[in-house]
Amino acid sequence: MKKLIAAAAAVILTAGLCGCSGSSDTAAAVISEQENDSVVTAAGLSLTIPQEWEVYAGEDVYKVLFENSGAGFDSADDLKESYNSAGISYLMYAANSDQTAFMTFTAMKITTDEAGQRSTAEEFARSNHDTGVISYQANGFPISGSSFTAETLGGKSGWLSKYEVSTDEDEPQLIMGQAEFIFEQDGCFYSLQSYYHSEEAGEQTSDILAGITAV
Repeated sequence: MKKLIAAAAAVILTAGLCGCSGSSDTAAAVISEQENDSVVTAAGLSLTIPQEWEVYAGEDVYKVLFENSGAGFDSADDLKESYNSAGISYLMYAANSDQTAFMTFTAMKITTDEAGQRSTAEEFARSNHDTGVISYQANGFPISGSSFTAETLGGKSGWLSKYEVSTDEDEPQLIMGQAEFIFEQDGCFYSLQSYYHSEEAGEQTSDILAGITAV
């Protein structure tokens, strides 16, 4: 299930790469300890991550990504270079203690196409949302709780996508839930993604999103 969720994140992220290329020069995430939690600050946002979660930033993010789903790459550096060449930087990776939920924070460099046009944050976020929903439906997985709304988190105005994927049974079981918040800043689309495969894990990610503040 952990690899299923990781693969889902990669598919949805890759689906939105149109108009993004070149190296992504973005500020790194900083992790600090505060009382019993980890606090991650990046791109003007502050996320409070529960103590029992594992949180990574910088080069450690790519090491974890390589360990979890690095097929086709020779090393974590090779994986990082592949993302960077597409204009993507991973700022943060966090996973709960039983690996039923994780969150990523990425930055994607915005560029224009041959006609000088570029996607807006809404278009980019909508593309990610629709691609994810349609991809799962095409593979026979029912979708529930699908929504796409304008939201403000930590003072950042952006777009929030949500949906859950279930088994195709008389009594459907949750396979995966996701939420993605996308906003534009300093020539990049920033994407905060969360994934979970139990209701309890979903509550954990929801609490983290609800607790986001401005730096």
